[in-house]
Amino acid sequence: MKMASLWNRTSSAEIKVPHTRMEDDSAIQNIYTFMKKLGQGSFGVVYETVHNESGKKWAIKKVNREKAGSSAVWLLEREVGILKRVHHEHIIHLEEVFETPKRMYLVTELCDGGELKEILQRKKYFTENETRHIISSLAAAIVYLHKKDIVHRDLKLENILVKNYNNDNLNENEILLNIKVTDFGLAVQTGGVGSENMLQATCGTPIYMAPEVINAHDYSQQCDVWSIGVIMYMLLCGSPPFMASSEEKLFEQIKKGDLSFVDPIWNAISDAAKNVIQCLLKVDPAHRITASELLDNPWITGDTSTSVRHSNVLEMMKQFRNDPDDGECGHLNDSLNGISLNQSEDDNLHAKYESEDRASPLDTVDTETDSGSSKPSTPTKQKAQACSSQNGTAKKSAVNTKSSSTPPMTSKSTILSSYKANSLTGESRFSKLWLFSKAKFQFS
Repeated sequence: MKMASLWNRTSSAEIKVPHTRMEDDSAIQNIYTFMKKLGQGSFGVVYETVHNESGKKWAIKKVNREKAGSSAVWLLEREVGILKRVHHEHIIHLEEVFETPKRMYLVTELCDGGELKEILQRKKYFTENETRHIISSLAAAIVYLHKKDIVHRDLKLENILVKNYNNDNLNENEILLNIKVTDFGLAVQTGGVGSENMLQATCGTPIYMAPEVINAHDYSQQCDVWSIGVIMYMLLCGSPPFMASSEEKLFEQIKKGDLSFVDPIWNAISDAAKNVIQCLLKVDPAHRITASELLDNPWITGDTSTSVRHSNVLEMMKQFRNDPDDGECGHLNDSLNGISLNQSEDDNLHAKYESEDRASPLDTVDTETDSGSSKPSTPTKQKAQACSSQNGTAKKSAVNTKSSSTPPMTSKSTILSSYKANSLTGESRFSKLWLFSKAKFQFS
């Protein structure tokens, strides 16, 4: 038997994972003892094994190179490369890799609980507390991946393994699962955010696929968020949110995104949980919350003292447009802290729009036009147009204010009209949204 050689294939961004090339497949049996078979795929088998020296149990995925073919082997190597770059408590841990001329062996942590799908099938559905724990762990893992510009693209119950579980301090019928995201075969690492880093390949499992993926349109990491929404829905009621007799009809349902909570099981589910699902399953990814926003949602954190806030800018503008007098919109101020202006900028910009309000005839302002991107992600533009094209009441009030002795910028309608007048200027959307929110805060 030839000596095993350490094959250095790690980059500076990768975690130190031993990658060893062996000429003989039997050499690995001197290191691990293969026990029972855990699962089998088209060209691979997963075994429970024991490390001969330490006695610790591991899972080993053995892949036949010849059966897999060059394209599958390439995907496997990409999966290995991604696993070498990640280290998170809710992502499967890759311990080491062995290669022979005919096979590849991936040594990963052993998850005794099996697939989350199997547990759901036994339980029929999870309680809201159990689901909250699972979704919180899953969201934490996806936030970690997205910060590294990694998109999983195949999140589903079968690709979530259960390390272990306990029911300490819980109802005897409830369990808390320690989950691990696995199977990065379709995962990809992008170059960051921006149109040049959008994905286009249609891939994944049909019932978990986001509308933008089905449409083979440019899509981003937000496709993972949609999959989380499907998983959450299934955990709470035991069935998918969209079902049909054919794949074509299924895709049509997904693209419409019409959710239903009519099953009696939903009567016991809180409105907060349903709201989270609706936020996750927004057809337009621009309106869909991010994984990070999900992690901060009151339903996840358990903070019921505050109302659910729209952290997505488009959703905040939609809320104001639909009900500009709703006191809940006051929360917009907190959500905009990250883009707020300092006091001097606040005063200067206020004075600027006050001056413009005195000088410009508001009745001649048209709705906003945008000469920017022509890509289909235009709901952002439509939102801005909807907010800028207020009804004639604002115009009339502004004109009446001009003719009275009351100075400009002292009524809510005047500020809203100034916001409208500014829609043709080169100001950024954040500046418009600041003025938009200021009107609400000053007069609500």
